[in-house]
Parts: sequence; structure tokens; C-alpha cells
Amino acid sequence: MKITRSALFEHVKSYEGKDNFEGFLGFIDSPIRDLRVIKMPQGRVRLKYIDQHDNIHRVDVGPGEEEEISFPF
Repeated sequence: MKITRSALFEHVKSYEGKDNFEGFLGFIDSPIRDLRVIKMPQGRVRLKYIDQHDNIHRVDVGPGEEEEISFPF
């Protein structure tokens, strides 16, 4: 699926401080597992996950980044 980096960032930040993650990343159509959200300098976040083929992926996103990416890869 195609999504802008800023839209993905805003979605992740909308769950910050919540205890219930039901529906978190439910909009993607590919299976991923072992998702980790890592806070980075300058307010950015890194999503690190394993795809269905056991490949490790990292995606760095931040506010105002309008580049469109495929997520998950």
C-alpha cells in the first residue's frame, strides 16, 4: 500500500500514550510481525518489523515528510 511518510507518522503518534492498540496498522494488507516503534532524534520515529518472508525492515518517518512510500515493503 502507498502512504506518505507524514501520514504514517501521524497514525503512529495518534496511538502514543494509549493502552489499547486495537486496530493499530490494521489498514495494511500484508502480514507483519514483531513491530517495534523506536523514537528517534528530532521527533522522528523508526518502525522496525519482520515481514512474512522473515526479512527485517526499517522505515523512518517524521512530520511534514510528503514522500510516498510502500508500507510494508
